[in-house]
Amino acid sequence: MKIDIIHATAGEGHRKIAMAVQDAFQRLNRQDLQVRLINALDFTDPTFKKTYAPFYQWSVSHLPDVWGFFYELLDIAWIYKLIYPFRVFTNSWHAKALLTDIVQNQPDVIISTHFLAPEILGRAKQKGLIPSKMVTVITDFYPHTVWVNPGTDLYWVMADETQSDLLKRGIPENQIVVGGIPILPTFKPAGRKKEILKKYGLEENRFTILLTSGSFGLGPQEAILEELNAFKDKIQCFVVCGNNKELKAILDAKQYPYPVKIFGFINFMPDLMEASDLMVAKSGGSTTSESLTKGVLMVVMHPIPGQETRNVKLLKIRQAAFFLEKPEGIHDIVKTILDDPKVLQQKQAAVQALAKPDAADHLVKAVLNLK
Repeated sequence: MKIDIIHATAGEGHRKIAMAVQDAFQRLNRQDLQVRLINALDFTDPTFKKTYAPFYQWSVSHLPDVWGFFYELLDIAWIYKLIYPFRVFTNSWHAKALLTDIVQNQPDVIISTHFLAPEILGRAKQKGLIPSKMVTVITDFYPHTVWVNPGTDLYWVMADETQSDLLKRGIPENQIVVGGIPILPTFKPAGRKKEILKKYGLEENRFTILLTSGSFGLGPQEAILEELNAFKDKIQCFVVCGNNKELKAILDAKQYPYPVKIFGFINFMPDLMEASDLMVAKSGGSTTSESLTKGVLMVVMHPIPGQETRNVKLLKIRQAAFFLEKPEGIHDIVKTILDDPKVLQQKQAAVQALAKPDAADHLVKAVLNLK
């Protein structure tokens, strides 16, 4: 059985989710499965590949409100209908090699964690060029029109609210599975909190906060740490700066009245989540699903207008996170938790209800049972 898992590196989340699906197949250790992990952008022309992700990253960093405006605008049915021929032309022109490869390989199943491939390959399927069953894993908590494409046999979604949205868009209920966003098993709770805190020289009896840089930039990150000075006897922090070397240098040069561990780019985020009680981050579908599975409560700040603000909508409905408009707001959030532990317990119960830690394994079983 041939299975192609296709993502696109327009943001790290799509790739991580595709890797989680691949990992679930590999853990089956079945010799009859031929599984490929494909970056759709590797099969596009050089100009398209070079500009696709950078354009998105530049837009959400420098013109987030403009990005959000067009994101919502293109989700209006009659406007998308006008734009759709342009989307078809653009994808057909730039991604010819992707279509050629899939037609030559003739996979039995195509699993997509990005919306580029389903549009191209769905049209090919309708023309009889490929017989593949097509599964689309929607990596946001609410769909956008671009995720809905002819030829898709199954939509794998995060929550009941996602399903309700798709039903309103005309997708039959039997083509939707509320299975959760696939994540790697390393994000399941491992009971290693004390061990990890000890490894990094932190204390068991302090409230541990994980700050991730994301697109926050320098100011908010520094300001949050300053606000936390008010709880110097009760808290400690992990700070992950990622590839932001300037931020790391600035934070490394500072002294804090409470324990702070600062990192650059890391590959042990599951450990830091495991050891943390609260996590300040953006509300990307992958990151949020990972935190839900780990059981670490999120404080969402500066969501990208569009997909991330829609993710926030679900978290608010389920009361499964805190929300931060400005850095100084972290003070009230932490004070509320420290003053009344029941607040944290109630939120964590909501997190547990929303989490789907076995999403990848359940998806694989569903794929193998596709008729």
